Amino acid sequence: MSRSITFRGGKRPAQPARPQLRLENYVTSTLADPPASVDWQAPIDPAGWPMYLNDQYGDCTVAEVGHHIELVTGNASGKTVKVSDADVLTGYEAVSGFVPGNESTDTGCYIADVMAYWMKTGIAGHKILAYASIHPSNTKLVQQAIALFGGVSVGMNVPQSAEDQFNAGKPWDYVKGSRDLGGHCVLMGAYGPAVWKVVTWGAEQAMTSSFYAHQVDEIWLPVTTDWFVNGKSPTGIDTYTLGQDYAAITGKLNPMPQPQPSPVPTPTPVPAGSDQTMAAAARTWLAAKGL
Repeated sequence: MSRSITFRGGKRPAQPARPQLRLENYVTSTLADPPASVDWQAPIDPAGWPMYLNDQYGDCTVAEVGHHIELVTGNASGKTVKVSDADVLTGYEAVSGFVPGNESTDTGCYIADVMAYWMKTGIAGHKILAYASIHPSNTKLVQQAIALFGGVSVGMNVPQSAEDQFNAGKPWDYVKGSRDLGGHCVLMGAYGPAVWKVVTWGAEQAMTSSFYAHQVDEIWLPVTTDWFVNGKSPTGIDTYTLGQDYAAITGKLNPMPQPQPSPVPTPTPVPAGSDQTMAAAARTWLAAKGL
């Protein structure tokens, strides 16, 4: 399948020293091993993934949000929300300061800034409850996050080889020495043995483990309202404490729902005339007699 895309850089460099909540700190003992493969992208019509103007502007960080909203709504409720180009452009302008027609302002965004805007203001009427980073080297946790939350937001550096491979309809594979074109942000909602699958430039794209190891430099997990509203509360991630730490940093209320205590089992009534009933009556009679 032949395509034609000219890369436009849109993700500003990763900031590992920037204060951030890290998902690794909220893993509990109940977190299950990830399945061998997961594909939340499959239920969404591949022909329906929009470009979101990313062939014209460096708005990939907000275009990824549009794809993310499609994925979580389609899987959580069965009704895919189609975000408009206008919604994506509004978010990109707000976060980056981009002014259409002024190319010098098309400078891209930090993913963390887009996450903060998505949480505070929302995009296309959809917000997230919280967000946390995952170190890219922790591939097991990345898989667990995809399995439990639907998808993650991936920051990567795009080499010339990736543009060429995409246009040729081939998986992204690492090519040593290929010229770096700039930063990019994609939705990752599927994986399998030795392969990752992302959504970018209006299409699905496979990524080898070698490409992932060399080119991915940051990963973020947005905890979406749509996922929780539709009953997909994940087990194994302490989302409430994540919300508490968010509240401590921002001074706002914890946005995460408080976990409900486990119900106390109701004792089974003892049938009248049973041995237990007779024994209890005997103890009462002996006590009354002082025996």
